[in-house]
Amino acid sequence: MGKKREYNKKRGLKAFRKRQWVQSISYLEKALTERNDPQVLLFLGYASLFSDDLDGARRYFRGGLEVSDNNLELLKGLAYVYVKDERVEDAINLWGEVLEKRPGDRQSQRALERLRGAKDLKLFAENAKPRDFFSPQLPIFIKLRPYLLGLCITLGIAIVGVVFYTTPLSKKVLSRFYPRIVELEEVGFPEGPVTGEEEGTLYSFSEEEISRAFVQVKKHIYKGRTNSAIMLLNRIMNSNASPLVKERFEILYEFIDPPDPLAIDYNPHYHEIIREPEIFKGVWVLWKGRVANLDKGGDSAHFDLLVNYEGQDTIEGIAHVDIDGVYRIQNRQSVEVFGYYTGYDSDTGKLLIHGMLLRDLGL
Repeated sequence: MGKKREYNKKRGLKAFRKRQWVQSISYLEKALTERNDPQVLLFLGYASLFSDDLDGARRYFRGGLEVSDNNLELLKGLAYVYVKDERVEDAINLWGEVLEKRPGDRQSQRALERLRGAKDLKLFAENAKPRDFFSPQLPIFIKLRPYLLGLCITLGIAIVGVVFYTTPLSKKVLSRFYPRIVELEEVGFPEGPVTGEEEGTLYSFSEEEISRAFVQVKKHIYKGRTNSAIMLLNRIMNSNASPLVKERFEILYEFIDPPDPLAIDYNPHYHEIIREPEIFKGVWVLWKGRVANLDKGGDSAHFDLLVNYEGQDTIEGIAHVDIDGVYRIQNRQSVEVFGYYTGYDSDTGKLLIHGMLLRDLGL
């Protein structure tokens, strides 16, 4: 029976680590069949709280204190339950008991401070979250087990990586399957003057900052952070970098691919582009809004997008969208547009967007 109890306990704690609260409770309750274990009762209380079973948590915390009345974590757990029960005095007494036994317990100190500063105790109880009042710490063997496995896997990968990247094999493999990565790697920072004249430039950088930016742009491209790469490139192209350096930076634009519309690394706001239009040239946006001034051709559509339209008086701005394709849209329709910023029309005060995809959000 002892081995079975330990098996159920370990399975229960493992399920707790994975936030599988119901499964954790099922295993941990089986571990109580032979004897009451305060640690098992503690995590049964935690799992009950996280599965919104306040009565169960109260029962388990009290049961644990019957077995181990000096267990501070059980006291803090029950104190939290009393807060949710609006039994404020009982909660204060339990936190006071914790501080008597462990004067430096910050969680109990903060809990008392929050409670004293609360103007509405009922609202305080409703908004109280478990992790603000205690930290459910798993036993060390449960916490370390996945990391030990991960460490072994990481070491194995590291060894393979060292062998791979320190031999000619890596370049051959990359050249065959990822030729663009090899081509990008071969684009190096030029020798010669790094900075030039600052007159008429928007940004001024040191030689070291420009050199770091070259490396950073490559990293953005490797990791698919399209907008981050474009914005940094645009900053350098509008800076005091020398013409030779700008030529080399300009080559990097060719390696930038369109992003996945569902995974844009940075989706700028309308007001950000208005503030620095040159920096966002070519940056991709995914904006929602309402269609206005629609002009549909045979295989294209042109319209104004009232960005983030929330009512007659609330929009973030107006962007003019040109998009190829046939779309069933009409004025006042809510849509989501994926495209890239091409410029600013100073006559109309509108941002210009070349659309690539359009999603109907209804009327």
